[in-house]
Amino acid sequence: MRRRWKQFLRSERGDGIMSFFFLMMIVLIIALIVVTIVQYVMIRSNLRTAANEVLQVMKVENGADQATRTRLDGLLQSMGMNPAKVSLIATPKPVQRGDRLEITVTREYNVFALKAVGVNYTVPITVHLPGLAHVFYRTGE
Repeated sequence: MRRRWKQFLRSERGDGIMSFFFLMMIVLIIALIVVTIVQYVMIRSNLRTAANEVLQVMKVENGADQATRTRLDGLLQSMGMNPAKVSLIATPKPVQRGDRLEITVTREYNVFALKAVGVNYTVPITVHLPGLAHVFYRTGE
């Protein structure tokens, strides 16, 4: 019995299986990290596109109002995002021609790779775009 136990401990049979499982674990971790990065980049890209579209309208209308938020919500829904998770900070109307307009769109992102291991960690995704108003408002003089 003792001889068999020593032979079992010295044997290298089955090492390939352990290497395979270790390699699969590393591949799975890398895949989760890649999926997380792709999700982050896609959400940021969608936010940037929607904010840029809304900023163009703000330039013509010389600021933001409730219709601006409605436009942003429509764009986000068309991109498959939930508008309730997105916050908007924009320069309110009216702004004179040549004055600075700003829009900031923020969304919290739950890191996917960490959810797989039971950790709930959120990262804010913020897009900030500046611009200049286009329309000149005459004063009442």
